[in-house]
Amino acid sequence: MKKIAVAVLISTLLLTAANAYNPPVGAEDMCLLSSPTSLSGGTTVTGGALFSVGAESIVVNPALTADEQRVNLNLGCTLLLSGNDMDENSIGSAFQTSILIPMKMYVFSGYVNGTFAAFTQEMYLGDSFNAKAGLSKEITEKLNVGASISGGYTWKYGSDWALGANLGFVFKYGDLGFMKNFRYGASVLNLGKNYSDVGRLPIQEDAKITAYPSLATLKLGAAGSFFKNDTVEIGGALDFTIPAFQNLIVDLNLQASIKDMLVVSLGEKINIVEAAKNHGSFIPSIGLIFKFSFDVKNNEYLASKDWSQSEMTVSAAYRNLYQDIHAISAGVDIDLGMKDTAAPEIVIWNE
Repeated sequence: MKKIAVAVLISTLLLTAANAYNPPVGAEDMCLLSSPTSLSGGTTVTGGALFSVGAESIVVNPALTADEQRVNLNLGCTLLLSGNDMDENSIGSAFQTSILIPMKMYVFSGYVNGTFAAFTQEMYLGDSFNAKAGLSKEITEKLNVGASISGGYTWKYGSDWALGANLGFVFKYGDLGFMKNFRYGASVLNLGKNYSDVGRLPIQEDAKITAYPSLATLKLGAAGSFFKNDTVEIGGALDFTIPAFQNLIVDLNLQASIKDMLVVSLGEKINIVEAAKNHGSFIPSIGLIFKFSFDVKNNEYLASKDWSQSEMTVSAAYRNLYQDIHAISAGVDIDLGMKDTAAPEIVIWNE
């Protein structure tokens, strides 16, 4: 089995090496611009530094949502500003909306994204709508698995469509030395037909554009908490993304939580191929996340009485995407109901 696995890996590397890697600038992050969580580096293959997941988590790993017990609603939007394009293309945007619904056997997640980045200097992505739908399941107390399908349509400077599948897992190891809640995971994304028949400006301008997001993008990551007491928790997450086995993208996320209410998130992303071609920025992104609970006094119209008390998360983030392109994002998450932290009560004899 080991010899077969090695042979398959070598064949894959040889096959992908025969095809030049040349997507548009920013193409690998096309669906990671539309919310403060993803913009500040919190959307990782292991659920961010402090493990906070929602419906949008299926963008990087469809297995992340398997532990969720509450319906989650998400809305995010981002303003993109270019200092190079001094015309109608100087402003772009991105938005997302998603929903997570726990069921008896699986957890369902649905996600819709719109990215409008027709910048003619960098991020020459045009306009696109992208959608994902996935199922995740808890196999054991430590192992979650998931799968999703994705599709989309892009236009402006040429049009094309995409359709593919995504697979992933997360293993919750527990405590590892000084690290708490250590976990690792992996996913394989974009298994199918991706955008290719378009007039986009690629990373290497004098070469032919290749399909994006890249086929068989492998993501590997680990995360855990470094320090925790009754007031503060600090954690970190590290991801390695390997698009089509021809590039390496490193994502580092650091988060600090105060009283489980205010979270400060810092993110750093290094795209090796883009950096080699003088694209990208090494300025860390920053996000602020504020969580609070709220009560619904008039709950007669709610589908469940358990939703009369729920949790809301509001967030904002900033990231210097490229030297002259800035992103400012805001978002809101609503978890219907409260987390069930009490153990089930078992009554043997009817009183």
